[in-house]
Amino acid sequence: MGYLGKLSKPYKWAMYLLVGVPIIIMIMLAFTRTLGVDFTGAEFTLDNVTRLNEQVYRQAIRNSLVLSSIATIICFIIGYPVAYMITGLKDKYKWLVLVMVISPMWSNMLLRIIAWEQLFKPNSLLNAIGVSLDLLGTRTAIVIGMVSIYLPFMIFPIFTVLDKMDKSLIEASIDLGASQIQVFTKVIFPLSLSGVASGVMMTFLPSATAFALPERLGGGRILLIGNVIENLFKRVYNYNLGSLLSIVVIVIIFGAMRIINRQEGGLII
Repeated sequence: MGYLGKLSKPYKWAMYLLVGVPIIIMIMLAFTRTLGVDFTGAEFTLDNVTRLNEQVYRQAIRNSLVLSSIATIICFIIGYPVAYMITGLKDKYKWLVLVMVISPMWSNMLLRIIAWEQLFKPNSLLNAIGVSLDLLGTRTAIVIGMVSIYLPFMIFPIFTVLDKMDKSLIEASIDLGASQIQVFTKVIFPLSLSGVASGVMMTFLPSATAFALPERLGGGRILLIGNVIENLFKRVYNYNLGSLLSIVVIVIIFGAMRIINRQEGGLII
């Protein structure tokens, strides 16, 4: 272990350099008044903190939390039964279904987003069968896009836990007279909560911080926190406020990870 620990040191220093240093710079930008990233003559200020209460930023944060929560719930409702069904298949069919689930991830995410964008337009390929979705620029379009992209991230951790579950516990509960519903609610589901927690984290966090997906499917009308940060950095060049919002997102991410992965006091979802 000592030898392996020495081998890991270069990677640790790389993480400190590539993650820690940018975060320190963002913190400095968030609480100072500068010209771009030039700290010459920088002044400490809390102006950016007070601006977080502006309607556009509160609405963006609200949109991110609400839409990503809805997408995560839908992914769970769809993903858990799919994962449960896959665990009951024979091995040769099990891995075939898993490949079918993962195969969309082999294509570029932006291409899949653009494909949904084309289908959601009033005039699309679906017009050939008399269907016009006309969902572009709506919250429904964004949620559908999130679900289609991040659903595998819900299925796989749940499947992994269910597939490794000790089947003797299920057999013992049946022998003790438990019904199928009781077996699921008292044995299977509680034992699979770690997979559910991982799936929730892997679905909610990228959904909440997405910017390309709401930009394309939202038609620029529905802003998420990722879109606001992108605009501040790339169009407005307000690195100070953009850095502060980025820190808010980082805090939300680490807070969610802390709640889900808390080792003491049980699991909280």
